[in-house]
Amino acid sequence: MQSSKALPELKVSKFTPIKKRYFLKYIAEFLLKRENFSAKGNFLENKNVVLVAAPHQSAKDEYFMFLIVMAMNIKICYLSAKWTMRRLPVPFLKPKDIDKQGIPWPLGWVQEIVFRKFGAIPVERKEKAGQYNSVIEELKKRDGFVLIVTPEGRFDPLRFRTSFLYIARELEAEVMPVQIDYEKRCFTLLPALNIEGTEQEVIKRLRLLFQGIKGKHSRFEA
Repeated sequence: MQSSKALPELKVSKFTPIKKRYFLKYIAEFLLKRENFSAKGNFLENKNVVLVAAPHQSAKDEYFMFLIVMAMNIKICYLSAKWTMRRLPVPFLKPKDIDKQGIPWPLGWVQEIVFRKFGAIPVERKEKAGQYNSVIEELKKRDGFVLIVTPEGRFDPLRFRTSFLYIARELEAEVMPVQIDYEKRCFTLLPALNIEGTEQEVIKRLRLLFQGIKGKHSRFEA
């Protein structure tokens, strides 16, 4: 079973996809100790898991998430806007086409290789009707997966997106909520979420699990 000296309270299951990180594992453990950030809980006993993390209020959340993934040798995947695969972000540019943000650069092909190595699945956001069907087809090819999703998108606490629920139901995956708690400086893995019922009912149950949790900037209000 995979383990990490920096994360003694975090346990993977026999179904959790593993990917050897070699020296990156030790760098991640060092950085986690330096930042005094940890994780605890048990991964679900299921080959297909959608990990739903909140409250998501800062890019630092992804930083800590990736350190934990590296330290535990976990193989993950996540959804990434297609333009981020080969283009550099430019905050002051506001293109009409949401899938052509940023600017292209000569090493974009290297950028895409790195992103895919770390689990990125590109999606075109303007093609809402079919974008998640392509994600589902991609995940069906895999012998198990841990898909990381932040339902708030880019830091929108008022509305949880429901794409994760559609994906989980289509692939018979379990949904594992994860609290991003800056007060305790810890990611806490919770038991599987009950995803029966309407989207509204499921989202309400999910939001209540994050009630009062201190994110990077404020406490979450369900």
